[in-house]
Amino acid sequence: MNLNEFITKSKNRLLAYWYKATRQRIATDNNKVLFFTFQGKYTCNPKYICRRLHQLDPAVRCVWVVFHEEDRAGFPDYTETVLFNTEEYYRALYSAKVLVDNGLNFVKKPIAKKKGQYFIETMHGSLGIKRIDAASNPNKKRNQRGALCGELADYIISNSDFENEVYKSSFWEKTPVLLYGHARNDILINGRDDIPDGDLYDKVRSFYGLPHEAKLALYAPTFAREASKEFDEFDADLLRECLAGRFGGDWYILKRLHPRDARNRKVSSDSDYILDGNLYTDIQEMMVAIDFAVTDYSSWIFDYVVTKKPGMIYAPDLEEYQNSTGFYYPITATPFPLATDNSSVRDIIAGFNMDKYEEEVDLFLEDKGCVDDGKASERAAEMILNLLNDRLPKTE
Repeated sequence: MNLNEFITKSKNRLLAYWYKATRQRIATDNNKVLFFTFQGKYTCNPKYICRRLHQLDPAVRCVWVVFHEEDRAGFPDYTETVLFNTEEYYRALYSAKVLVDNGLNFVKKPIAKKKGQYFIETMHGSLGIKRIDAASNPNKKRNQRGALCGELADYIISNSDFENEVYKSSFWEKTPVLLYGHARNDILINGRDDIPDGDLYDKVRSFYGLPHEAKLALYAPTFAREASKEFDEFDADLLRECLAGRFGGDWYILKRLHPRDARNRKVSSDSDYILDGNLYTDIQEMMVAIDFAVTDYSSWIFDYVVTKKPGMIYAPDLEEYQNSTGFYYPITATPFPLATDNSSVRDIIAGFNMDKYEEEVDLFLEDKGCVDDGKASERAAEMILNLLNDRLPKTE
């Protein structure tokens, strides 16, 4: 860290402490909601809650946190934006009546709540196998943030009995859980027309300049890890060949890096059929548009599962990952066929049995107690409208 970076970091930390200490001097706006995603974008659960909130009451002030000036352009006209870790951010933080987070974001810096403020945590995974408790993660700073979030959060939103237990066994043991379903999954339940500006199926294809009849597969792994040995890198060209052989059609593969990795590198390919999936901001919209899904351990596929469209897991470092991170349940207990190398990808797709797969999806969702029904955003938005008037939701 050079001197300028040290000075900037010190100033930012002092700014956080100053506003924390003087927060009571800032008047609360009983009509303001502040949204924050780990992507710093208009996405995930907060996006769909915000959209429904505006539909129910256009007078509500919807304010969003961004990390970069250029990100301000990616939001609807009815929203406002503030730049993280600046005075405008801290004024918004301590003047908002309700805070909506999708994963340990507000607690990146020292904060406290004012009396009468409400903090809602939505997280950004569903039914995922990766453990999130402090005992399974050696990142001390991350676990401190988790503990603070558990202390500050008034409510956390869940989509299943399984997720309830995940929250209670990690950072939110004492936080009331709202079993509403995940707002971001509403469009997966309601179908491809659930947007203000048209058909998602064609919206995504049009974005990439593809014809209506093009078939799409999404390959989106979790964040990159330092492997102790070489393993079989995923072959997107092979996937395309196999999908065409099994399902027919002209296939394009969207390769999408985890947001943490996308900050430092880009998807590159010499093939016209391998496309950069990070160019399209909203992965939920992509899930509506795609015809096949592949990941390793990323939780997005456990959102996608409610569509009952085909998918699989490609995990060449399964043993190593399981030993370092740990799972809540065996990866073989998911409905998704498991490949550990490219040759098994060919076999799995060639023999993909849709009837058997759909039966296993139903059993999986039933076993996890999933409640996603396409109405989660409405429940969350109505709850926020009530909180703006200090009417508290019923909790278990």
